[in-house]
Amino acid sequence: MTWLFVLVLILQASFHWILNPLIVAFTKVFELSNLPLLILFLILWIFSGGERIQKIKE
Repeated sequence: MTWLFVLVLILQASFHWILNPLIVAFTKVFELSNLPLLILFLILWIFSGGERIQKIKE
């Protein structure tokens, strides 16, 4: 029973150690702390395809 507890503890610690950079990176995304920058990129992405749409219509 003790080895099961130790095994679970080791697995949880290793997953935390491996996934910690992803947790830190996605925390800022999910908190929307960079919302103005995300909105700016969205606007730029929308307006960057205007010329291509006009060529398709012709």
